[in-house]
Amino acid sequence: MSAEYVVYFQSTHDVIKAKKELQQACIAHEIIPTPKKLSSECGMSLKVEAFVLERVHEILCLKGVRFKSDLL
Repeated sequence: MSAEYVVYFQSTHDVIKAKKELQQACIAHEIIPTPKKLSSECGMSLKVEAFVLERVHEILCLKGVRFKSDLL
């Protein structure tokens, strides 16, 4: 089983934009509640597998989405 990462955001708007961009790129992801230990800014995050994390970072940076990521 691959390690999983949580990608968390400053706002719900960023989550929605990220979800749209990852769907268009056919990258598997899941919306989850943001773990309290990571952030209190936005209550939603995306969970992705480790092997796609670099691609997720590339896409979100290219599209101007504000985010952070951490091991789940």
